[in-house]
Amino acid sequence: MPELSLTELRARLDAAEADLDKKGATDVDQIRRLTTATLYWACQSPEGHPAPRVARLLVRAGANDAAVEFLERAHALFPANGPIALLLANASANAGKQSRALEVLEPLADASDASAALLARVAELHFGHGNIEESLRLHRRAAVLDGDRRKGVINTLMAARRGDEALQEAREAMLDFALDPATSFACYNTIARFSKERSEIESARAHLLTDLPPGSEGAIWRARLYRSEDDLEAAIAEVNSALADRPTDSELLRERAALALAQGYWGRDAKSLLAVRSLLADAPDLRVRLSQAEALFEAFGGSIEKAARSHDFSHIMSPESIFETVAGSARPRNVATGSGLVMIAHSLTAGGAERVVATTFRALHESGRFDWVKLYLIDLSPHNGTDFYLPLVGAAASDIVVLNRTGPIEAPFAWLPQDNAATAQAIFNRLQEDKPAIVHASLEPLTLFAGLAALHAGVPRIVLHTHNMRPTALRPELAAPRRWRGCYEALLGRKNVALVGVAGAAIRDYEQWLDLENASNLHVVHNGFDAGVFRPVRDAAARSALRTPYGVPDYAPLIGTAFKFRQEKQPLHWVDAACEVLKQRPDARFVMFGDGELMEDTRRHIEAKGVKANFILPGLVQDLAQRLPALDLFVLSSASEALPNVMLEAQACGVPVIARSVGGISETMSNGVTGMLVEDNTLQSLADTILRALADPAWMAAASRAGEDFVRRRFSPERMVTKLTDILLTTPDRAA
Repeated sequence: MPELSLTELRARLDAAEADLDKKGATDVDQIRRLTTATLYWACQSPEGHPAPRVARLLVRAGANDAAVEFLERAHALFPANGPIALLLANASANAGKQSRALEVLEPLADASDASAALLARVAELHFGHGNIEESLRLHRRAAVLDGDRRKGVINTLMAARRGDEALQEAREAMLDFALDPATSFACYNTIARFSKERSEIESARAHLLTDLPPGSEGAIWRARLYRSEDDLEAAIAEVNSALADRPTDSELLRERAALALAQGYWGRDAKSLLAVRSLLADAPDLRVRLSQAEALFEAFGGSIEKAARSHDFSHIMSPESIFETVAGSARPRNVATGSGLVMIAHSLTAGGAERVVATTFRALHESGRFDWVKLYLIDLSPHNGTDFYLPLVGAAASDIVVLNRTGPIEAPFAWLPQDNAATAQAIFNRLQEDKPAIVHASLEPLTLFAGLAALHAGVPRIVLHTHNMRPTALRPELAAPRRWRGCYEALLGRKNVALVGVAGAAIRDYEQWLDLENASNLHVVHNGFDAGVFRPVRDAAARSALRTPYGVPDYAPLIGTAFKFRQEKQPLHWVDAACEVLKQRPDARFVMFGDGELMEDTRRHIEAKGVKANFILPGLVQDLAQRLPALDLFVLSSASEALPNVMLEAQACGVPVIARSVGGISETMSNGVTGMLVEDNTLQSLADTILRALADPAWMAAASRAGEDFVRRRFSPERMVTKLTDILLTTPDRAA
């Protein structure tokens, strides 16, 4: 018989719980002394089992190891007790013992009476072990028992990058008009990411907002919606408004801290971080992020407490401070011998920059000027189109390094936003293994985080390759690109780091943005293209055959474009200009190659204008080089461009080009000779320029031949590779 009666035991547990509720802390040793009596009374009184309560108190008090020890004893006594098994599994997982967590729960999941909560937890553990199909099977079993668990299926498919399946699951779930907020949010996230129908995305968003409870109860989910849309300021305002009514609400305080950590102004928001410190027992991910923030403050000689009390640490932020720290301490080390080169890109999806990456890798690999060349990618899959340009690489998929982003993350990368942290750590880990002398990274923001990883790994030569104008011009509505300025400044302050732009206009734009005029480590390398692939078709019969699949007669002018249907490409503006052309040339036909988020909007816009018969939208095509020669004119309407490859490719195919004079567009043509620049953004100016070209057949014929010669002289792949190779092999002054 223990010293304590069951009534006395419950009284002491009540007191410990009251301490935690009021003060956020309690005497852990006192709870430990209650464990023997707890197990005794658990055996005597299976109803009102006290063991789970003791375990939760230990976890809340921050004694996770003690909770695991106690729960192991309880589990040995009650191996079929679901709540104890779940608590042990969660505590084991928090302690980094994922295999033990799965070992505890898996036998219970096999039972026919397994609860939905238990099945979902085992599914999560299987996913963590890479067992995707088993995870999905268990999530689906859980969803049969509890419809709200369908979100587990959707989120797992999303995390496994099986977008088409996730989209179908989300669409089916949306047919149920009684979704819980978490499931509705999962559906919206999936549809927003993978649907090409703007109306469907807007409907899912409206459905989500309808499902949410009004006022502060729905504030967290509304904040998460804004966060998913990259509007952290709106998310924070939503939570702050709710906190004004419920200032001690632990869930709101945790959400506010999570948003502060995501936004990255850690010094400014230190009070929000400090306020949540005692509320993290059941929020292990947030607890880890908070400890990472603490470590960054310590690197600057402070702490969260000091920052909450003083403005001396208000300048500390993520990611800028991390770049500043690494750039200030890193020194190129002799980790490499020779001239091994690693190229890093996100994927080989259907984009102009990705095509340049693929062809450049092949050329550098075959050049013989490097000891070895490897390609690192974040994603390479036939399921989502990220292997579109794999045939151009000249290597098998098995020869490409697809980075493992699932491992543990350590400082300084742990201080970065989570997705960027996983990327930087994965790159760093692989660089440590391969020890290259040179790293070349393409496209923001991968350029930044690959550059940071390479700098921390001590790579002697780092080249960042941008294919756009300054990132704030490309997506001005997003907050993140504005934060990249400080990151670039830190990297380019190192003499072993260089920035390459695809156009002189792009590099001048970066010089102004970063205040780095006349910097010796900024370079221009115009893109090259395969002249053997993009060639004109001069034979009239052969050219007529190219137009036949589109039903375009020989006499009708065929005007085309090719781009990702995104906002900066202004596809609706392109259609409107075409409609103005039709007023004077009703025989004209228009073809728009490509796909993207605005494609369906563009289709509807064409139908609304009543000109569907004059337009062809073939979608994304693999053989653009065989289709461009069918055009009479190639037209871009983009609001921002650096050096669009498709302008070069059209001219190589003997097609005169017309585009707005933005970014590096003027560098892609000889104005008035191979094409025409439009100096303003009015659709009438664009339409008038098209009509002027069509009205001058002699100019069109001359421009066709001049354009082919122009791009073959100025933009050969040999010229691009030679210049880029010289930059890669430059031995920088290693003085910091």
